[in-house]
Amino acid sequence: MNMSSVTSEAVLFFGERGVTKSMLYSDFEAILDGMVGVPEFADEEMRGAYCMVDARLTVVGMVLFLINFDEDGMADTAWNVPLRHLAEHGGPGPDMGAGPIRLACRSQCPVAWHQEQLWDPAMKPGANDFVFVRDVLRERGRKMGLYVDDSAPPPPLTPPPVVNAPQQIPTVAPAAESRKAEQERVRLARTIKELRLRVQTLENGHREEVAQLRYAQQQKEEILSTQLEKVLMQFKTLKSQNEALREQNVSLKEQVGSLNHSLEEQARKQANQGGEIEILTEQYRLALAQRLEEERARLVEQMHAKELEVLDREEKISALEQDLREARREQIKMANSGAQKLLEKLQALGLNFIAFHPGAGHVSISAQEISDYMQNPIAYAARKCLVTEEHYRAWLRHYENPVCQVECENSQICGKRVIRVDVPNQFKPGASDRNANRCPKCRSDSAIDNVLKFK
Repeated sequence: MNMSSVTSEAVLFFGERGVTKSMLYSDFEAILDGMVGVPEFADEEMRGAYCMVDARLTVVGMVLFLINFDEDGMADTAWNVPLRHLAEHGGPGPDMGAGPIRLACRSQCPVAWHQEQLWDPAMKPGANDFVFVRDVLRERGRKMGLYVDDSAPPPPLTPPPVVNAPQQIPTVAPAAESRKAEQERVRLARTIKELRLRVQTLENGHREEVAQLRYAQQQKEEILSTQLEKVLMQFKTLKSQNEALREQNVSLKEQVGSLNHSLEEQARKQANQGGEIEILTEQYRLALAQRLEEERARLVEQMHAKELEVLDREEKISALEQDLREARREQIKMANSGAQKLLEKLQALGLNFIAFHPGAGHVSISAQEISDYMQNPIAYAARKCLVTEEHYRAWLRHYENPVCQVECENSQICGKRVIRVDVPNQFKPGASDRNANRCPKCRSDSAIDNVLKFK
């Protein structure tokens, strides 16, 4: 691609059904500078395409980028993707009329730390993003203000032949056949490149979907496990309280039974003392039963009062803990406000904050995310790898020391070398870090030894 043929620059935004908005690159720069907003993009992440266009409204370079807009439709101030640099150094793309374009997307990004801010095109029949771009530029190019020169010659499909000898060409037919064969070879080569780009795009999209589903499944399992633990704890508490009440009820029944037994014995001994003693005994029994009932009711009320007191105390503790967390967040926010302003100034000057984590590679960190990253870098790296923090820590231990974790005799692990899994979301705890065919007696396996030696 000859970048000297570029005469105009355009930016297109995609929706669910193709291109929804088109503008000149100068208008897009005004949006980035915060001079104007785009209300229809409010609170959304938009897919954009930066296009380098020649005088015949044919795309020669393209960058597929992502950009966020706030609730007022203003572009993200921390967005800093070098579109022209990526377009000039992008890999080969499909032929859109002027030869293979220079394409920068998520599957082929010349600058690694900008990969997460790009997206892969769709190349399905009837929903091809490159066809959408081509048709929109042809229809709206003149109205948008792109430079058009109808007299400009179309680009040659093949390089012209070099004439370096005055000898007479014997026949025309072989030269025509040679040019036709060369054109067919170029067409087939471009088709193969487009198919490879499409396959790579589909593989990356499928891999990201699988990682997202696995990450959502892990989060759901953790939430259900936490809920199950809470329910089991509540069940154990209620069970212990029920046992305590049963024991207290049995004790009261035993006391009542012993009193009744003693009263019956006394009644039998004093049966000959006349009806007055029987009346007094009956009154005493009734009074005692009433007293026991009152005592039981008082104990039940005290127990309910204690339970209400415990609940009230737990609510107060929860409120105090919430106030404490808010106070700590306020202190942290006040302490980091100065540092945050400094980081934002550095980022506005064009500096990037990049950290390296195994499995995630070089990660670009915005000024707004510096605080979260400093509080827990491992959790930040885990989110970039689309796995949970516990899963990432387990993979990291395996990545740093890939040995078999199966317990053998004397509660010791096998310790034999295993094949290391380099991608966190492909690591399976309990399966990737052990050799089932080597344990528990650590039998020799020449095949796995040869693989490890080769690696």
